[in-house]
Amino acid sequence: MKKLMFLISLVLIASFTLTACGPKPTAAPPTQPPAPATQAPTTAPQPTTPVSHTLVIAMDISDLVTLDPAVAQENTNQFIHANVYDTLVTYKAPNYDEPVGLLADSWDVTPDAKTYTFHLKKGIQFASGNPLTANDVVFSWLRGKYMKVNSFFPFIDNVTALDDYTVVATLTAPAADFLPMISSPAFGVADSKVVMAHGGMDTPGADTQDTAKQWLDQNSVGSAAYILTKWAQKSEVVLVANPNWRGGKLYFDKVVIKDAEDPTAKLQMVQTGDADIAWAVSFDLVDQAKADPNLQVVVNQTLDTYYLAMTSNCATEVSPQTAAVLCKKQVRQAIAYALDYKGLIDAVLNGYALHSPAILPIGMSYIDPSLGYTTDVAKAKQLLAEAGYPNGVTIDFTYNASSQRDTIAAKIKSDLAAVGITANLKPLEQTVYLTQMRAQQLPIGFGSWTPDYLDPTLWTDNYSCIDAAGIAHRMWYDNKAACDLAKQIKAEVDPTKRQAEIVQLQQIWLDDAFALNLYQPQTITALNKDIKGFTYHPSRWMDLSLLSK
Repeated sequence: MKKLMFLISLVLIASFTLTACGPKPTAAPPTQPPAPATQAPTTAPQPTTPVSHTLVIAMDISDLVTLDPAVAQENTNQFIHANVYDTLVTYKAPNYDEPVGLLADSWDVTPDAKTYTFHLKKGIQFASGNPLTANDVVFSWLRGKYMKVNSFFPFIDNVTALDDYTVVATLTAPAADFLPMISSPAFGVADSKVVMAHGGMDTPGADTQDTAKQWLDQNSVGSAAYILTKWAQKSEVVLVANPNWRGGKLYFDKVVIKDAEDPTAKLQMVQTGDADIAWAVSFDLVDQAKADPNLQVVVNQTLDTYYLAMTSNCATEVSPQTAAVLCKKQVRQAIAYALDYKGLIDAVLNGYALHSPAILPIGMSYIDPSLGYTTDVAKAKQLLAEAGYPNGVTIDFTYNASSQRDTIAAKIKSDLAAVGITANLKPLEQTVYLTQMRAQQLPIGFGSWTPDYLDPTLWTDNYSCIDAAGIAHRMWYDNKAACDLAKQIKAEVDPTKRQAEIVQLQQIWLDDAFALNLYQPQTITALNKDIKGFTYHPSRWMDLSLLSK
């Protein structure tokens, strides 16, 4: 969020229709009285069938675990939820520093950044036709809080409605990042009447008694442009146009998101016309996509972090022998020096990535380019010897499997072997990996972190405090100095002090070496050449309401 360096470009082609006109022929004078006027029809004209347009997107949706906005935590759900649920504020390209009212007309913040008052827009309807009021905001946010899944909601102490269009949120501690945070789709506002009718709750005990998840996995009750009507796991997600959307008629009245995990098959779908958009084209297929005259290829810089995380727990449930090795800081530092970051980006990713010095990605504020690890085989061997492994060591390398990650894992295995670390590759199916990672069972993980919102605190919170639900929690990282700094950063309204605190935190991260930023990829989108209106967003990916042909 802050000063982003995005490569966002898209040429919109406008079409014009030319009409020709000429002089009208002179009518001959009548030679007989005009016929009597035809009697007006007594039946109403039959309506014409509206033109239907379906958009098909080829995308890997295998990470979806749920589409209940109060509990979903994956990447793909952010894209889907951003198109079916509205938030109070949003951030639009290219000014990601400036909040824009979506459901809120305006807002007030107390000097201590603990109380936020929102004044809602009037006249907004849900897809159900019910009016959107402050009570729906209260219900949606409190349901998120009491479901006890999403790590953002514990910062909320209470939410109340002063009247139908005024919401007051009081926080447990000062949060200078609250506006960016509530732009996350997790804070999307749902129709409280419909969710409650299907077992939804916004009171303590919701985590064990709320029964709305199953219904919300197949339906949505938001006020955004589209409505969820189907999710078949690892198959497809279907959205249809919201007839009550305040933005008017959409060009595409149906969107089908097809699961396409194989990179080649994904590109072939858009080349053959079976899809209109191929999302996240594999780096080794970009030249093939660019050579197709029927496609347009768009490259954008992400804020995604592809990380290597290592446990601080010396006895994890999975591969405890590996945990006993990785819980030593010198081993983690040795691995950090062993990795060939530039070679990884150039050889495996074809140069379509950046390497940030610490976990905070390039494009966010307060990056210190002088920090970070560089490849140093001798230093890595020295640290390994200091940790008690002068003759090398063997570890299990668990990771979230995909064709691209398989290739990268093989490159990491090769880098580690050069310093005496034998890595047994242990690819896991995505849902298994995510489940075990979140349960703190894995000693090592190679995964990705896509921002839910655009502020440095998205990283400083989740990579610093073991009591949050982020990577620090999953890897048993418990450094009080790091967590205290993260809490200061969250509350800090002075930008100068905030900058110094973020730089200091990055230095602690690097010394502990529990999570390494391997690369920060660019994303490549291949579209049918007739698709117009595509724009990229780092957390919401694309706005379906803007697309047309």
